[in-house]
Amino acid sequence: MASYPWIVPYERQGQRLDDFPNLKRWFETIRARPAVERAYELAKKINVQPTVSEESKSVLFGQTAATAAVTYGEVQ
Repeated sequence: MASYPWIVPYERQGQRLDDFPNLKRWFETIRARPAVERAYELAKKINVQPTVSEESKSVLFGQTAATAAVTYGEVQ
């Protein structure tokens, strides 16, 4: 269950759950649990501010070794 939040943004991560049938089944089973539904509804009320800045997102996501080298001046 602790892995579930890491799978939730699968579309933004460029993944297709159809490519992983066992993961898709597990994800849909967890998502349908009443406690999970309640928790995500509550989170919409509590988590109203972004927790990650745009700068942080650019560091955490969508980088390759080549783009990081350019960004941080390590091109040789």
